[in-house]
Amino acid sequence: MQTLSCFLLTAQGFDSRSAYEITLWGKSADGRSIKIIVNDFHPLFFVDALAPESATSPVMLRKGLPLKSLDGKAVDCLYFATQSQMIDCARNLRGQNIPLFESDVHPTNRYLMERNVFGSFLVTGSAEEAPQGLVFRNPRLRGSNDEISLSVLSFDIETDADEGTIFCVALHGKADSVIMIGSGTSSETLFYVPDERTLLTTFFSICQKEDPDIIIGWNVIDFDLTVIQKRCDARGVLFSLGRDGRGRIIPADDANNKQTIVRIGGRVILDIPVILRSNFHTFDQYSLDFVAAEVLGEHKLITKTGRQKIDEIKHLFATDKEALARYCLEDTLLVSRICEKTEIITEAIERSKRSGAELGRGGGSVAAFDYVYLPRLHKAGYVAKDLLDIERPLAPLSGGYVMESRPGIFENVLILDFKSLYPSLIMTFCIDPLGFATQDIDPQENPYGTIFSKKSNVLPHIIRELMDARARAKAENNPHRSQAVKILMNSFYGVLGSNGCRFFSYDVAQSITQSGQFILKKTIDYIQKTTPYTILYGDTDSLFILLGPGHSNDAEEIAQTLSKTINQWLSSELLKDYDAESALELEFDVHFRHFFMPTIRGSTQGSKKRYCGTIQTPLGLKLMFKGLESARSDWTEIAKEFQSELYMRIFLGQAYEAYIAQILAGIKNGAYDKKLIYKKRLNKSIAEYTTNIPPHVVAASLLDEPKYHISYCITLDGPQPIEKLTSKLDYDHYIETQIKPVADAILERIGTSFDQIISGQTSLEL
Repeated sequence: MQTLSCFLLTAQGFDSRSAYEITLWGKSADGRSIKIIVNDFHPLFFVDALAPESATSPVMLRKGLPLKSLDGKAVDCLYFATQSQMIDCARNLRGQNIPLFESDVHPTNRYLMERNVFGSFLVTGSAEEAPQGLVFRNPRLRGSNDEISLSVLSFDIETDADEGTIFCVALHGKADSVIMIGSGTSSETLFYVPDERTLLTTFFSICQKEDPDIIIGWNVIDFDLTVIQKRCDARGVLFSLGRDGRGRIIPADDANNKQTIVRIGGRVILDIPVILRSNFHTFDQYSLDFVAAEVLGEHKLITKTGRQKIDEIKHLFATDKEALARYCLEDTLLVSRICEKTEIITEAIERSKRSGAELGRGGGSVAAFDYVYLPRLHKAGYVAKDLLDIERPLAPLSGGYVMESRPGIFENVLILDFKSLYPSLIMTFCIDPLGFATQDIDPQENPYGTIFSKKSNVLPHIIRELMDARARAKAENNPHRSQAVKILMNSFYGVLGSNGCRFFSYDVAQSITQSGQFILKKTIDYIQKTTPYTILYGDTDSLFILLGPGHSNDAEEIAQTLSKTINQWLSSELLKDYDAESALELEFDVHFRHFFMPTIRGSTQGSKKRYCGTIQTPLGLKLMFKGLESARSDWTEIAKEFQSELYMRIFLGQAYEAYIAQILAGIKNGAYDKKLIYKKRLNKSIAEYTTNIPPHVVAASLLDEPKYHISYCITLDGPQPIEKLTSKLDYDHYIETQIKPVADAILERIGTSFDQIISGQTSLEL
């Protein structure tokens, strides 16, 4: 018997003969591969205790447990030999309108969540040595918090896009390798092979020798691995990428799969663009060349796209294989360097350790909530409904309170935020699915008027643990863990408000948002009645407080004092009115030295979620934009530059009329043509746009080959892609739609307008 600390890499469960078998792969703290085989766990779900025995066939065991549904009815647990038997029984019971509970929880997920496995775990049992590592059979598992180091391999392929065959494969891991079809003198890095079959077997051989825990690439699942699988099928080669010498990639269009399925035992596959998106790293485009330029300041060795790229790769394969090898290998290096710079793999590991999702799977908020919540619900003596039995809302859920803003240009504006407002409200008012079902036990009312149990609840305890974990992560200077906890914690309101969650309840979700509205309005009223300051704007969890001139030096001191006073007052009020222990904390966010709140375009009403201000930095004043043109990717570069410079000049009281004239003259004489490019993404195929066709679609339709990211200009002959510009740019369009709206938004606040300023500028005439 031995106990090892491990990290979970992959988990698969399937029916094998007459039993359900789970195969787990992990990496031990001492660097060994761990394979765990479990065949003594039985798929299960719960059923109303009054369900007749005859209806539960082919159940292996029916057992009464001290558990009940959230509406207080006793339930029995049904155990099955296989997952298919479990599914058949659930279908039969549902057909007879017999209530089911958690029949839609996957058995492998249930096995792991009941053992508190969140990435890291301890395995205890007898192990046998095998070629793929240590093998445990039916051991004991329990969660842990140990740190485990994981190895990474980056790879990329180049293909004949016309024929679908592979030219070469590059790998970057412990060593660099490029496998190339053709004849030539192999080197330490470049290996020539005679045919595609040998290329495939050599690739798998190198992967097994490298033995990575994580394999990364750019669109690696839907392109590289999918192509390799197809070529393996065509050449009769075993897809032996997994640690067990097997594997399978099932494309999205096979067997009605909504997404590509990856089955590679013991190796995590991370598609880096997908991981970047899921961890909130946003880019205008997600091509490797674009992201490499943004993150690293580097480009691919071949930057051509479409047909030109295909022809260039085929040309290099025919005439300069060493150059093609350098290009392919450089792509693997760029992917690795992007991962290192963004620390995206570390972030993904931390999210896995908080959500319970396997590292190779993004894991949605609903799945994470189930994983975290269900075991605790069972411990409290209750089971949850099937998702199919959740009642859908009859009315839309309300959001946070958004106050009408006061437009204008101001000095010294503070933003104070309620830290993690919704999680804090959950703790303060004990908002919880179980607490709502057991509200008669030590009842706790909230401003919405719903009642939850103070003693019989789960979610407030989970939130408190996450709050504490985030505080520890910050104290330990671990930004990745802090961010992972924050994302998970803040997602829980969205989960409770989603009818895709088995715990959805209109009243529970409304209790959170309505209590949030109450808190923000109450705080605004308190500030307006007890301080000399003005509230310019309020939005969900934020307050914009005007101090005015003369507070440049003491603004932060005022913010800290105000936050402390409000927190003390709020705690007292909630204890008095609701007998609630406040977990709410208002904190200072930012001091804007200058601040601009625009109006809604074409109206005198103040805008929402759109503003600009300056903050003081060691290097001087810095502009911050929210929701305005400079913060949006679909505005031209000239509009963004113009807005930043114009706003700063007006904030600082500097001359701006001549600057406007300079920009207009530059546009009209062509000096800024390279900054007049629009960039837009196609969300569907061109053919699907049938009415009100937008400009970027018109431009895309002129291309020889389809592209998803369109760069185009507006010309005198309409929208044209930059690859096929044949007409003169429509400069009046850019002035009217890009420059004038930006200028008028702020000029109107100082009593002038764009037209007034340019009306006397005869020098603008060309």
